[in-house]
Amino acid sequence: MPLAVFGLAVAAFAVHLSGAGAHPHEMAAHRGAPTRIVADRRIGPYVASVWTDPEVGSGPMYIMLEAADGQTFTSPSSVRVGVVPVSGRLSEVLHDAHSEPVRRGGRFMTEVSFDRAELWNLRVLIASTSGGGQLTAQVEAKPNASFGPFALVLSSLPFLIVAGVWWRAAVARRPISALS
Repeated sequence: MPLAVFGLAVAAFAVHLSGAGAHPHEMAAHRGAPTRIVADRRIGPYVASVWTDPEVGSGPMYIMLEAADGQTFTSPSSVRVGVVPVSGRLSEVLHDAHSEPVRRGGRFMTEVSFDRAELWNLRVLIASTSGGGQLTAQVEAKPNASFGPFALVLSSLPFLIVAGVWWRAAVARRPISALS
């Protein structure tokens, strides 16, 4: 019986370390609620808001569009997002955003990646038959919320305690069974 409990503890620990089936891209960045980094900015015939979770790694960026000045909303032909570090150490990377269904206006999403915690220039380019334009902003990528090796050790402690208690019980039983 103690061997079965120990085996179960080892299996649970292995599942815990594997990320419980999470994909690597899901573990690369924090998947929290996005933050609005641009609010109601005019771009041609649109009013745009940009939402993202600016942490190191890759994550979604949402561009929300509404018609400006009570006009009828016409979906843009393309929405692109460019990101480049303010330091200039990398060249700008443009990402094509795809449309997602919404009841009113338009929502476009793309995956962007920040490879380092620093200030980044953001550029949203919109092209449409009714006009277009671009907006620029800056966003500060924050370090990922994980604690790195410390989190691994901390999350391993319950499993190590169970294994230690089992080992202690197994060692304490040996002398008793030897006397019988």
